[in-house]
Amino acid sequence: MQIAATSGWTSADVELFPLRSEHVTQRYVDWLNDPEVNRFLESRFQHHTLESTQGFVRACEMNPEQLFAGIRYRPLGSRHVGNIKLDLNRKHGLAEVGILIGEKEIYGRGVASQAIMRIAGIAREDLGLRRLTAGCYASNQGSIRAFVKAGFTVEGRRPNHFLLDGRPQDLILMGLAL
Repeated sequence: MQIAATSGWTSADVELFPLRSEHVTQRYVDWLNDPEVNRFLESRFQHHTLESTQGFVRACEMNPEQLFAGIRYRPLGSRHVGNIKLDLNRKHGLAEVGILIGEKEIYGRGVASQAIMRIAGIAREDLGLRRLTAGCYASNQGSIRAFVKAGFTVEGRRPNHFLLDGRPQDLILMGLAL
């Protein structure tokens, strides 16, 4: 989805930017192939290349029902450190949020929660949405904390939804009214 970045895309430490295929670097691809980074992502089941990742980003760019943004962390010289995506359902005025923080050195610094707050502002102010949802593995405590810190509430649990290392994992369902 094409949407112009505005001042609403920036917070004290985090800047979101429309992610384009030319932003895909080998460093970005390495995040996707790193078992520690992709542990809770469905993309962990594939091997990623520069070409396949550029193709994925191009598909997101062309999809009017997705907003795909890169995350820059300003204290690191505005380096690209992750991505955040909205899968839109305009008929119902909502979107599902997905996030990846690829740079392990910034884990625990609040980057994810700041990015989630920024995307929530964009969803409300620029897209006119009324609600956001998200889901994650129950053992992904960092993700749960980031969404709760950004104002989401845990709304439910789907038992034994995923398999992680061959063992069942619950899906945690979260939501935010805009």
